[in-house]
Amino acid sequence: MTAGVPLGVVAGGHPATAEAGAEVLRAGGNAADAVVAAAAAAMTAEACLTGLGAGGFALVREPGGSAELLDFFVTAPGLGLSNREREARSRVSSYEVPFRSTTQVFKVGPASCAVPGMPLGLVCLHERHGRLPLPEVLAPAIRLARQGAILVPQQDYLHEILEGILTGTSGMRALFAPEGRLLLHGERIHAPDLAQTLGILAAHGAEPFVRGEYARRITEQLRETGGLITMDDLAAYDVVRRTPVEVRYRNRRVLTNPQPSSGGTLIAFSLSLLDRLAAAELPHPQRFEALVRVMEETEIARRGHFDIHLQDPDFTRGFLSSPNIDRYESRIRHGSLLGNTTHVCAIDADGLAVSMTSSCGSGSGVVVEGTGIILNNMMGEEDLNPGGLFSLPPGERLTSMMAPTIACGPRECEHDLVALGSAGSERLRSAIVQTLFNIVEGGLPVQPAIDAPRVHLDRGVVHLEPGIPEEVSAHLEASGRMVRRWPTTDLYFGGVQAVASIPDEGAVCFDGGGDPRRGGAAIVV
Repeated sequence: MTAGVPLGVVAGGHPATAEAGAEVLRAGGNAADAVVAAAAAAMTAEACLTGLGAGGFALVREPGGSAELLDFFVTAPGLGLSNREREARSRVSSYEVPFRSTTQVFKVGPASCAVPGMPLGLVCLHERHGRLPLPEVLAPAIRLARQGAILVPQQDYLHEILEGILTGTSGMRALFAPEGRLLLHGERIHAPDLAQTLGILAAHGAEPFVRGEYARRITEQLRETGGLITMDDLAAYDVVRRTPVEVRYRNRRVLTNPQPSSGGTLIAFSLSLLDRLAAAELPHPQRFEALVRVMEETEIARRGHFDIHLQDPDFTRGFLSSPNIDRYESRIRHGSLLGNTTHVCAIDADGLAVSMTSSCGSGSGVVVEGTGIILNNMMGEEDLNPGGLFSLPPGERLTSMMAPTIACGPRECEHDLVALGSAGSERLRSAIVQTLFNIVEGGLPVQPAIDAPRVHLDRGVVHLEPGIPEEVSAHLEASGRMVRRWPTTDLYFGGVQAVASIPDEGAVCFDGGGDPRRGGAAIVV
């Protein structure tokens, strides 16, 4: 690369996460290398959000326009167990997460652990799209785990609301409360066991985690404590390559996570409705009402048998068809208008864009002894189990709201790209839609687009962050909606990380942003 020519941009949910990706870009790595490095670093810097016990998705858009989605999300456990054994082990504990203005209940414990896909997912992404050797790509994350990552102020609140999970077992306390209290911002979180485990991943790939020593450690500990994951589960697990959902939005090609996950399809539906409404041209109060109406109609469209139909390979085509979108657009126009997870993303100078979202859920509270692996609680997430907890047969992939997304410019230029994604359970959909709306329709740079106050519709209540004008809330209340104004910005509204490349007279400029709600950061290299 010629001196002075920018190499790319990377964003993550913590400054150390982004810096690991930037270090790999400086060393000659590409966007895929940077995302693998950043995701591995997040296992220390954002330890309660992601890890080798997590699952996720990576959306890759190659120079030239071809794209694929790597699905390494979790699967239901229990292969090799009898129905009686599975039923006997299907016991979880409830934990209520106290956000500032609402609550959310999670189910935790050994039985809440689904089969993780993160080790195989990272290796698959690197093998298919990376450039540097894997040991070089993972070196920054291994060093960070040994030396420790400095916690940022936003993590105080995150750790506070998850305190019962982060201090519920000796393994979790050793990581998050080594001196008998939760670590605070400015202090370092150390993960020496994880450093050693990442070293094994770097040297031997995913094999030790699917059939070898680490697979045995996971399954033996869960067998003793009441979990469901078996050696058969881990050996049968594989990354699934999928064709992304594609939708047009304001003359852009938007790619996102396809079925059987639900988040990407619902985001595509929302963007299709916004595209019809030309919401940016509306007066300010009506613009926010347009966003709320789109959220309302998306939720109406999701009711009934949406989650069941996600297993039908032809479902998305019909759901996003013009006649179906027309029906919901008509409902809006005849209404009052005219309605724990982390993300890393990178774009490099060649035009390779990678967007990865991964999650441990709220975490199960289970740390595999001597490994630093925190296991997910996805079997206890009601949103991911629409048929009821433990209703899925062993080996079936859970649905997910996670939706790594890439928007390609109207010219399909190699360097007219936005890659983004979000944390935040169900709120991540509205966070992604609003951030993309701010960039594409509002013309904002990436960081201001992320910083802008958000709205979210939840069970008929419109939640508003501070900074949204009073006239907007008054307009929404006058339309008969219940409105809840939050006293401060909050991680409840998602955690968006985004990067962009912009063509500029034969050159390329990079831009990026990290969500201040979660302490995110972006680095242009």
